[in-house]
Amino acid sequence: MKNIIKSIGLCFGLGLALQACDDWTIPENEVIQNLEGTPKSEEYYEKLRAYKKTDHQLAFGWFGFWNGGTSTSARGSLRSVPDSVDLVAIWGTEHAFNLTQTKINDMRYVQEKFGTKVLFTIFAHEIPEPFDATPEGIKAYASAMCDTVYKYGYDGLDLDYEPGFGGSGPLVSGPGHMDNMEIFVRKLSERLGPTSGTGKLLVIDGVPYHLNEGLSALFDYGIVQAYSSRGDSDLQGRFNNAYANGWKPEQYIFTENFESLWKTGGTTNYRDKDGNIMNSLQGMARFNPEQGKKAGCGTYHMEYEYAHNPEYKFLRQAIQIMNPANPNN
Repeated sequence: MKNIIKSIGLCFGLGLALQACDDWTIPENEVIQNLEGTPKSEEYYEKLRAYKKTDHQLAFGWFGFWNGGTSTSARGSLRSVPDSVDLVAIWGTEHAFNLTQTKINDMRYVQEKFGTKVLFTIFAHEIPEPFDATPEGIKAYASAMCDTVYKYGYDGLDLDYEPGFGGSGPLVSGPGHMDNMEIFVRKLSERLGPTSGTGKLLVIDGVPYHLNEGLSALFDYGIVQAYSSRGDSDLQGRFNNAYANGWKPEQYIFTENFESLWKTGGTTNYRDKDGNIMNSLQGMARFNPEQGKKAGCGTYHMEYEYAHNPEYKFLRQAIQIMNPANPNN
């Protein structure tokens, strides 16, 4: 992802500056909407929550600028996201930590009403103060991140891990610290992920295949930043790298960069295996690896699509492509 911050401590220090800078780039044609949206019946929400538990392809997004919503606009609220979205990761640790009651209420509403899973994302390269790059320090850092998940009632944790694409630090496998990431992941997996038995999710994005062999089994999902993808052949090549490292197609989510490409639904020259041209998010929704059905697709800075009419129109289209019988849109 863009603008990787080197540590959580630095992110806290720059929180206000980063928020101000981000606000300058938010689409101006803001849609005004009541936080509760269009009233629906309890029967509808029961069916929606039941749908979320079925075997279907997931809709995912990183959500920035989270403020819980205001009295005049739902843009910064998780309740503004289509209720058939399955997973949302809070982008920006200045938004994900030290939650206000407004944010907690907003998160709890979508979790309990919609059945939406809410995670938060950290940059898994550096080890922030007061922790250090020793096995004990790494385990303490992992425990602190798990504590945050449980403290606020998040559904899990997303690790932004991008070796070779701007991510460097003591948690990146390499000479001198080959096993640090494995120590970190294994400690996290005691309380998060499919082997923990807790129901809390452990997710990794960026370069999921850059892990020691066997670690993929400790994650629920790997999310690839297939930004500006040119077509099915590109996505297949990306998954082949992951498959060789033990990832299964049903674990893999493909994503597009909507911080830059929200207006057009991604690139406009995505080519599928039959030569059809479409926007890249639609292509990701239609694509499945040769090895089997994917986990789903999604967008980075999904909230930019709130400026469309209807809001989130491209993500809604992707949901319909993946799951034509889903209960919304």
